[in-house]
Amino acid sequence: MTSANLARAAAFTAAFTLSAACTDWAGYDMDVAAGAVPAFSTMRSDVTPDPYQMVREPVPGTVPSLHPLGDVPAPYTQSQIDSIAPTLTNPLPRNAQVLARGKLQYERNCSVCHGALGDGQGSVIDAQTKFPYAPALNAGPSQAHSDGYLYAVIDVGRGLMPPYGPRMTHLDRWAVVSYLRQLQGTLETRNPPPPVSPVGARVDQVPAVEPQPTATPPATVENRPPSTVP
Repeated sequence: MTSANLARAAAFTAAFTLSAACTDWAGYDMDVAAGAVPAFSTMRSDVTPDPYQMVREPVPGTVPSLHPLGDVPAPYTQSQIDSIAPTLTNPLPRNAQVLARGKLQYERNCSVCHGALGDGQGSVIDAQTKFPYAPALNAGPSQAHSDGYLYAVIDVGRGLMPPYGPRMTHLDRWAVVSYLRQLQGTLETRNPPPPVSPVGARVDQVPAVEPQPTATPPATVENRPPSTVP
């Protein structure tokens, strides 16, 4: 590399370093300079709250509001699953609509590893790849775990399983838990889930109604045919 190229490289490196540090060409800290302006000085020490943080405490006497199907639990980590699981209870009724929703979410997010039947034989499982194993969910230890434990694992993940909380809503996670119980045979299956559309809406099978013949109204003075008698 020639001396000219070295000089250009050094100049580029210096310019990049200065710009990355928010400095001008003379090396002055632009943040410090902006802080000298009263209109901008308070921005240097502003507190940035979390987007969903309650920055103001409720006023005394505020009536707490609760979701009729239960609130989303407070954040927790994988290491807290065993302690948080006993506090979680499935708020959803185990009816056909909930099972249909759980089946849809399971097929979208879980079956690729755990298999359509929950037997751990998903389409990506291969001993020669980075997905060599997935536990069966339709029997064994998974069947012995509580609903709260299954919900928490879906939410924050465990082991090789990534968290699926960001991909499912609070109630969708519970719907998947209910569907897992059906796969395990611990839930009544004489009332199977109804078909669902690709977007997840329930599609009820309503039999077609045959049209009924219209009855002929009785003859009246107004609709009686004209007499042919002269």
